[in-house]
Amino acid sequence: MERELVLAARLGDEVAFARLIESEAPRTYRAVLAVVRSPEDAQEVMQDATIRAWRQLRSLRDADSWPAWFRRIAVRQAFDRAGHQGRIRLHEITLDSVEGEAGRDPSSGWAERAAVMSALQLLATEDRALLGLRFGADLAVPDVAAALGIPLGTAKSRLHRALGRLAAAMGDDDVRR
Repeated sequence: MERELVLAARLGDEVAFARLIESEAPRTYRAVLAVVRSPEDAQEVMQDATIRAWRQLRSLRDADSWPAWFRRIAVRQAFDRAGHQGRIRLHEITLDSVEGEAGRDPSSGWAERAAVMSALQLLATEDRALLGLRFGADLAVPDVAAALGIPLGTAKSRLHRALGRLAAAMGDDDVRR
């Protein structure tokens, strides 16, 4: 189905293109939000990425790679926007996004979460972006690699090193990975 939509969109079918965007928008939005933090900025990035994808759709070689291709465009747009803001920011943790285990006080992990957020700010931009995409946007490692346009092995090794640096920034040399 997706392949047919890509092929139709390449021929100028705007409805097919809109369906492609609708199918990929929620996950891509979460990835973008992990990079730019602001919902308003994320919406603008998604609009810019959609326009860019429409203009560059003919350059998509493999119709089956549509999701990764679109996500890569959007994440690069997010990096550009975040760079203009001077830094990449991870989205904030809100009460709505934190759910405790059954019978557990939901606020019990706030100190730990605050320590993680503080430690993240000490990391390099690339590490924060990688961790934000993997854990903030809840992307699988292959999807993180595709979003960043890097090989899977590179994404795995960078993620491993970034987690190590995060542990060091938190003063914990024995963090489970």
